[in-house]
Amino acid sequence: MTAPAPADVPILQTASSLVVLTADTYTSLRALPYGGGATALAPVRDLLVAAVDALDRARADLADATRAAGGRVQTEPDPRYAPVVEQALPTVRGPGDVVGLALTLEDVLAQTLVADVVDLSAPGVRRTVAGHAAASAQRKALLLTLQTLLSTGRAELAAVPPDLLALPPAAGTVGFPDVLFPTEKASPATEGAVR
Repeated sequence: MTAPAPADVPILQTASSLVVLTADTYTSLRALPYGGGATALAPVRDLLVAAVDALDRARADLADATRAAGGRVQTEPDPRYAPVVEQALPTVRGPGDVVGLALTLEDVLAQTLVADVVDLSAPGVRRTVAGHAAASAQRKALLLTLQTLLSTGRAELAAVPPDLLALPPAAGTVGFPDVLFPTEKASPATEGAVR
């Protein structure tokens, strides 16, 4: 098995900073009535709960990989997107805002993980990061679908199980808008590196 290289460290630290920010933001969103409270839409509430658990696993996996590569574990939120979240959180007023903010973070996280997988030196680390990239991309797809349903003005469409006859035609495809997964929004490897 190939050992991780020190060049992996900034990649893993930046990924960690995005995971920290996303998990912390989801925890904040869950504290809101329309994110995790009694008035929250079940699919939104469930997504946030599952995402926090998955992001906690990602945080632990990335920390282990960073240590194995000889680096310090990044425990701070991403410096580029933390101000975006800080500005957005006070403006969240409903489930559409929860979904919009979550989508922004998942998009950047998924694109960053996808872009970084090819630059990691160790196959085991690549597999781990690719698994977390797939999970983030799956959450992004669900968020895109929820965003489409909420944009109709009919929040009841965002239900499990859905009323298939009432769904807009785009609901089945909006979660998968790209043939190739985009990476133009990927954070540079040094963005969240520990300095």
